[in-house]
Amino acid sequence: MTKTPGHVVELDLRGHVCPASLLISLKQLNAMRESLSNGETSLRVLTDNRESVPTISNAARSMGYAVTVEHADAHYVLLVERAGEEEPR
Repeated sequence: MTKTPGHVVELDLRGHVCPASLLISLKQLNAMRESLSNGETSLRVLTDNRESVPTISNAARSMGYAVTVEHADAHYVLLVERAGEEEPR
């Protein structure tokens, strides 16, 4: 996990599969609940496990967060933010 400028916390789950990737993501989301909810931070999750993408995305959305997903080279990037903070595509 790395905190980068702009208050983005990066969680690198490449090499992990579900359910481990989901459990690690949920632990991080719960730890960041206050700062995510008030928009101070966002969470960037990197995963190379395709099955983890909808699982993590759906869990974060059910917690009230906005999620965007991008495919980058050999992995996926999920950006979890306060609802309403997604940039238009």
